[in-house]
Amino acid sequence: MRFPLRLFAAVFCTLFVLLTAWSLATPIYAVPDEASHTVRATTAVRGQIVGDGKYFDAPAYLYIPGAGGCFAGQPSVTPACVGSSDAAPGETRRSISTAYTNSPVYYLVVGLPSLVFSGEAAIHAMRIFSGAVVAALLAVLAALVRTWPGARWSLLLPVGALTPMVFFLGGAINPNAVEAASAGALLVSLLTIARHRPTGWMLWLSGVTAVVSAALVTGGRSLGMLWLLLIAVSVVLAMRKADWEYLLRRASTWVVLALLAVVGAGQLFWFTRPENQVKAQLEPTPGSLFTVAQTMVENTFSYWKQMIGLFGTVDVWAPDAVIVIWFGVLSLIVLVPVVLGRGRERWIALGFVGALLVIPVVIQVALWRQVGDVWQGRYMLAIVLVLAIWGGMALDRAEVGVGSRNTVAALRAAAVVLAVGQLAAFTFTLRRYAAGSTSWTAAFFSPTWQPPGGIVPLTLAVVLALTFFTVATFRTLPHLLKIEPGVVHATRR
Repeated sequence: MRFPLRLFAAVFCTLFVLLTAWSLATPIYAVPDEASHTVRATTAVRGQIVGDGKYFDAPAYLYIPGAGGCFAGQPSVTPACVGSSDAAPGETRRSISTAYTNSPVYYLVVGLPSLVFSGEAAIHAMRIFSGAVVAALLAVLAALVRTWPGARWSLLLPVGALTPMVFFLGGAINPNAVEAASAGALLVSLLTIARHRPTGWMLWLSGVTAVVSAALVTGGRSLGMLWLLLIAVSVVLAMRKADWEYLLRRASTWVVLALLAVVGAGQLFWFTRPENQVKAQLEPTPGSLFTVAQTMVENTFSYWKQMIGLFGTVDVWAPDAVIVIWFGVLSLIVLVPVVLGRGRERWIALGFVGALLVIPVVIQVALWRQVGDVWQGRYMLAIVLVLAIWGGMALDRAEVGVGSRNTVAALRAAAVVLAVGQLAAFTFTLRRYAAGSTSWTAAFFSPTWQPPGGIVPLTLAVVLALTFFTVATFRTLPHLLKIEPGVVHATRR
């Protein structure tokens, strides 16, 4: 089979435009912990893998008076209050990064543009480069899934897992979106190796993607180690005796496994260093752990809202309509594969549904005494994407909607709704920063703050990218869901 270059290019370009638009439209440091991640990235790439505790000698231009703070939590104040850096070229400044316990892998990658650019241009370049990594991982994911016999829903369902929050974080200096995209790419590459007998370019691409994705999914927060473990276990559970017999005879299998072992061991070494352990508060957080668990369960849907769209420094919500749209989409991703799916994939998907609900509770309870209330919905974006892939495979196994015109019509409508939702999330957030009010006229014609590139050009770029997505989806769906007897038989092996 030839490499699906058109699909790869279409997915990469569409995602890259959307991610770049978000990276430019979001004021500097108006992202959770972005200042800390930026300090870590610019210093790691210059050789400061380990700082003096949380202190690093970072480029002085990273200090921008008021950035991310002077307008945070004040809907009527725009980023026009932000000052500018007066740092001299090459000047450094003692800076704090709360991300010092994170693995350096993500920062070594995303910090590269800072070796070429300086000032605010370096920050935007790092954002855009981080977005390019996310786009590339998701494009490879799509290309590999397209090579699977009978793959339909496993290609479609992950689209719904890409909430506006993924694009917001993907266009920022924050490892969260890279972690999510690499989790999906890792799962797909391992499944390609384990179940689809790859040769030629498929073998090389899936092997390289598996190793790179493993490094990136664990290359930020320690939580990535749990994602790596869950993905590996799920792939093992999905394999059959014939898969094992085939894999164990191939030298390439052992090469990939050896490299994955090196990555895992290296990251485990980093996260188990005494310096990187969770730093407890001086006084343990009081309260009943049972009450903490109960509160976490009761707030499940509040965390879903955060996973859909909580922008800025956790102070700018997506419009209610966008929240409603993705509540419906996420509910379908959770429920439909379990109800209509078949095979082992169905039960694995059910396991990830359980993980989606239980992991936040367990982790928050475990950390409560040490650090208090720290959980945020965005931390589970990786599991949502992995769940969507397994759920799609379960629906593919059941051949749901194959040959159905009604299914094609419903999915076309869904594509339009998702595109409108993404556009609304972007424009409403941009309006808040441009005008600090509810006035669209002020935002587009007399803004008090303008992002690089301008409000109108960025909005048009998003409109064009989403229009392309919608048109491409309309044209592809009838072909994707048509009946192919030979392929149907292959999916029932």
